[in-house]
Amino acid sequence: MSMGGPDNGPNTFDMHEEPGQYYSFLSEPVRGPTNSTMDYNNVAAAIKWLATPEASEKPFTIFLPLLKPHPPYSAPEPWYSSVDPASLPPLRKPDAPGKPDYHALIRRYRNLTSLDDAFFRKLHAVYLGSIAYSDFLFGLLLAAVEENALASTTTIAVWADHGDYAGDYGLVEKWPSGLEDVLTRVPLLVRTPGGKMGQVVKTPVQLFDIVPTVLEIAGINLTHVQFGVSQLPQIMGKPGDESRAVFAEGGYATNEPRDFEGDGEDENGGVGPPSGIYYPKMLQQQQVPLSVCRAASVRTMTHKLVMRTDPQAADHYSELYDLVRDPLEERNVYNVAAYDTVQGQLKEKLFLWYMQTSDVTPWLEDPRQGGWNPAATSAGAPGAGRGAFFDVGADSIPGAVVYHDDALSA
Repeated sequence: MSMGGPDNGPNTFDMHEEPGQYYSFLSEPVRGPTNSTMDYNNVAAAIKWLATPEASEKPFTIFLPLLKPHPPYSAPEPWYSSVDPASLPPLRKPDAPGKPDYHALIRRYRNLTSLDDAFFRKLHAVYLGSIAYSDFLFGLLLAAVEENALASTTTIAVWADHGDYAGDYGLVEKWPSGLEDVLTRVPLLVRTPGGKMGQVVKTPVQLFDIVPTVLEIAGINLTHVQFGVSQLPQIMGKPGDESRAVFAEGGYATNEPRDFEGDGEDENGGVGPPSGIYYPKMLQQQQVPLSVCRAASVRTMTHKLVMRTDPQAADHYSELYDLVRDPLEERNVYNVAAYDTVQGQLKEKLFLWYMQTSDVTPWLEDPRQGGWNPAATSAGAPGAGRGAFFDVGADSIPGAVVYHDDALSA
């Protein structure tokens, strides 16, 4: 439950002005004291609970999602102005060759084309200041863990669900089929008792890995199908797997219009009034649906392939990057002859990943049982040999029924 409070200042531009609206997401500083924001209030509520006897008496889990640094780009002072735009390295180029169609379309639909590099550097600086504000709040939480003598028994993990363009490529926010590193390469920090201090894992990991990692730390057995890899050995100091490939997906198929943002039904085409900050994003998807077609990526230590496909276009602006020579993903080498071998290898990895992770069956039997009586599969009963049901133990889901095929236990 959110504790409420503001997290953004007013939009930098008057969104009711016609024409000339800029849908940049850049806002002014949050009005009010530092401790008035929703993120601050939510962290304060967690800190308050950590001081209660309940926190020390039994195991607990706190899931504490923060809104920031999600757009609109804003933060309280002094964080809003804490980063000098002139101190930033160059942003990723907006005119990089071979980029997918949605890059130019986003700039046009959001009316960003007339905004210069200085504007986007300011926007990026505010984005970094917003991250710094979240870091500040995280520091308050860490201090509370220490003050309440919980550090030696508590695991703390921090991650983000996605990144942000924040001015890179002349873009803002994110895009459903965008799989650039600025969107998909996110922080993941874990501190756990016994973990190696200062350990940095430079090999590929993915958010899928969080679940098996946390469950292994907690000593809980998996009771569902998942494809992550526990990173506990790496947290304890072991090196990661340099040969590993990681994957990401996004976008919508044009033959599934129900998935698109904006439904095309009301007087505004289901995209809301033009003064809405997400109006151009929804409008683009409704008018140019192929620009948000399905996408999937495979990334290794050295290369990254992004495949885009749709019933209307078998290969729609796919991408390949040499991350050693081009870490900013500014030169698309998809279908460049010199990269044919790498491109083929990555396509095979992506195909095998889909084959091995699609259409999985659940571990838990539907409690309705489809009219099949589990007791009928006991030894000597009709249907014996098909499998066996049993109630799982206390270390799994209480009272759940799990089906195990006899062949798997043979």
